Amino acid sequence: MEKLKAVGISCKSSIGSTPSCSQPVSDMAKLSEVHPGNYVFFDVQQSVIGSCGLEDVAVRVLSRVIGHSPHRNQLLLDCGWSALSLDGAGKLPTGYAVIEGHPDLRLLSMTQEHGRVEPLSGQLDYSRYPLGTLLTIIPYHACATAMMHSVYYVHSGGRLVGKWTPTRGW
Repeated sequence: MEKLKAVGISCKSSIGSTPSCSQPVSDMAKLSEVHPGNYVFFDVQQSVIGSCGLEDVAVRVLSRVIGHSPHRNQLLLDCGWSALSLDGAGKLPTGYAVIEGHPDLRLLSMTQEHGRVEPLSGQLDYSRYPLGTLLTIIPYHACATAMMHSVYYVHSGGRLVGKWTPTRGW
């Protein structure tokens, strides 16, 4: 920015980085704009690179167990890539996302409307996951996941405290 000013070109100083906003430095006071992407939500990817802790991620997708597949050692969920996106494939030991409270499970694959979950090792104990069991999924990328939903339910301490309707479009 200073080099451009030295040759008579004025410009705004802008960054678009969630990690930079998460770990600010004093030089950021020189900026005139900040566009930090998913900084308000965070996601698993940001937790992996150290911008936040997993407990800081604000986006969750609630899904139900809708099937047992003992011949594949898998659970079937009512949540696929149209609810989460396909971001994260192969980047996490837990598959496409993190299943909150179940570090022993991984979201192995997804179709448009279904997800397949299996244990990281061993056999699934299906009695722990009866049909209708709710699982909370923390997405790899919050931006892609949030874009898939027309309403955000805001909760605190297990209570619904609001409902947000996102603005759409570029």
